Amino acid sequence: MSKLRPQYFDIPKNSTLESLQSHGNSFAELQRGVLWWIGDLARYAESRWPDKWQQVFPEWVSPGLIDRCKGVARAYPNEEDRNPLCTYTQHLQACRRPDRKEFLEEVARKGLTSDESRTAARTDGQPAARWLLAVDANYWLNLWWHSGNGVESGHGVAGWLQRTVSRLKDKGLTDVVMCFDSPRNFRKELTADWEKPYKDRPPKEPEFLHQLQICRDLLEKDGFLCVSVDGFEADDLLVSYAAQFDGKVTLFVVDKDLRQALTDNVNMLTGVRWEDDEFGEKTIRYEWLTAKQHTDETGIPPGKWADWQAIAGDSVDSIQGAAGIGKVGATQLIQEFGRLDAVIEAARNEDERIKPKKRESILELDENVEIVRQLVTLRRNVEVPTNTRV
Repeated sequence: MSKLRPQYFDIPKNSTLESLQSHGNSFAELQRGVLWWIGDLARYAESRWPDKWQQVFPEWVSPGLIDRCKGVARAYPNEEDRNPLCTYTQHLQACRRPDRKEFLEEVARKGLTSDESRTAARTDGQPAARWLLAVDANYWLNLWWHSGNGVESGHGVAGWLQRTVSRLKDKGLTDVVMCFDSPRNFRKELTADWEKPYKDRPPKEPEFLHQLQICRDLLEKDGFLCVSVDGFEADDLLVSYAAQFDGKVTLFVVDKDLRQALTDNVNMLTGVRWEDDEFGEKTIRYEWLTAKQHTDETGIPPGKWADWQAIAGDSVDSIQGAAGIGKVGATQLIQEFGRLDAVIEAARNEDERIKPKKRESILELDENVEIVRQLVTLRRNVEVPTNTRV
């Protein structure tokens, strides 16, 4: 007799196709029903024991999964509300629609897949909101390369980004663009004669550039829009998409420079971590940063972030800033005076709120302030392609 355990199915060697088909049908039926059962159980327990209903489930089950199942079950409280010809995912997609029952009947009539029904989903007769994932491909390739992946970096990054897009499509992602640095960089040209020019680093290794091209070729082959614009960095392209795209934008890069682009419609990645899901398997979790979270964390609104960077400097990108003031001092100045220009004007006027040594540093910064401003301010008006749909 076969032994079915939580994470393993011990199949007898003498199994026939017919016996395995019986198991397959049973397992598929269980899988189709289990999320509904979790939702129904959670709803009932919450109605009976509102303060301790969570005790119905073991502590290792994801609370997010339970809440999601409970919400979907609440949207379709009766068995007759649930369309047997539609998947659980399709019910999830439509659960916030007032006409969800009619919508699912149309999905079933047309025989749409979950992906097709997501595209067809509308709210109050309007197209589903668009959501763009703007990826800094150079950032991820550089991270993989310096993590020791070497000649596997190109394939590794391309495959990981493909899987990431697939995961986020299940959450409503509609658009993707892969952004790359241009070989020519206008910021480097601005500081070419400086003692420490912008991003003063050794030339990239030929194999790194080869891996970057492999990554781009693989992503283009998979149908993704890959973009580079002469003279600009991938960061400029991401911010231009954030400013120009009609919908929600997620900047897929962990880089504090990009925080200046955060708005109510724009968030960005702050971390990626793996955790056990409800079935004991490893699943990925993305951590996002909003404009409000950034402001609460730093005390500086995103719209003033470039001014803060100009004063604080950035050792990673070889941007000097105002010598001796640092991050804390830059925060105090922006909070006190509001903008970089106001800080400089106060220093010129010998404002007593700024100590003499700091005034000297600010006035030294003022000598090259227009160039420094261009180094830290990412462009919002780069002309970028709009065929980002996936």
